[in-house]
Amino acid sequence: MTGFEERSRRATALAERFPASAEILRFYAAVAAWQASHASSVARFEDLGPRLPSLADLVAETGPAPLADAARRLGPAPPDAWILEHWESPRPLSAEGFFARVLMQLYASTLPEAMDCPWCPAPPLTGCLTTQGDGQALHLVCALCFRRRPFMRAKCPACEEMEASRLVTYSTAEFPQLRLKACDSCKGYLLAVDLEKDLEAIPEVDEMAGLPLDVWAAETGYRKLQPNIAGI
Repeated sequence: MTGFEERSRRATALAERFPASAEILRFYAAVAAWQASHASSVARFEDLGPRLPSLADLVAETGPAPLADAARRLGPAPPDAWILEHWESPRPLSAEGFFARVLMQLYASTLPEAMDCPWCPAPPLTGCLTTQGDGQALHLVCALCFRRRPFMRAKCPACEEMEASRLVTYSTAEFPQLRLKACDSCKGYLLAVDLEKDLEAIPEVDEMAGLPLDVWAAETGYRKLQPNIAGI
């Protein structure tokens, strides 16, 4: 089973457990399943563009209204330079950027272990917590290649604030595997997935289940460091 297949299955399972986030999870399950069906045929960057029409058809049929409308407006396969621009320059997610990111994730999955993608130094998509000694270790997850890198728990990933009183963690019994880690200095936040709470958790998928936490964070004045594939 490929990583994309595992993500699709996890999203489908979470949609049953978390009704408030079911729509985004089912949509992502369809996107990840599409990625799984195309991953084996992507060996070069130039292989990405010709797959856009197929992706657009999927999103036009199953995506939320803004993305579905954008999919219907898309033209023929884009030039490689269009995708390369998104690859080299991480930017706030837009309707156009959604399609580029889904395609680029196919190519990012082919990179050798020793090679980071250009998005690895960008703000992380999410984090994951694992047991380490008497405490927990934090790893940040890249929004494009989904690789994890260790990061100091007592530091903000955005502004590097280290004052304990400015770094806060919120949790709720509704989402036992999720921790909302926020910084009161820069007002940035991310959702971290506690892998000890759910051994089947996949950070880049499980964070989508926390949509109500995202809504609360936005209403409280925090901003997400990196939107997920659905723009949330």
